[in-house]
Amino acid sequence: MSTDIRGNVTTEETRQAMHTLCCKDAETNLQTAFARALADDLKPVDENGEWRPSSLLVLGCAVLLAFAGVFVYFSIGGYR
Repeated sequence: MSTDIRGNVTTEETRQAMHTLCCKDAETNLQTAFARALADDLKPVDENGEWRPSSLLVLGCAVLLAFAGVFVYFSIGGYR
């Protein structure tokens, strides 16, 4: 008893198909998904084609930097 193997998909064909599918999908590409999550909601790309960060991200980083500066200032005794 023999089976006809024509029409079966090889593992290499499956691997290539999954690779092309995953590379095109932005949600499975971690770098693209992370950049999209941190991009500006209204205009994620400026007129030069450059990525624009979210305004909340920039504000949050500025506040965090200010808190770090205050912590360092008070931890070295600058308040005397």
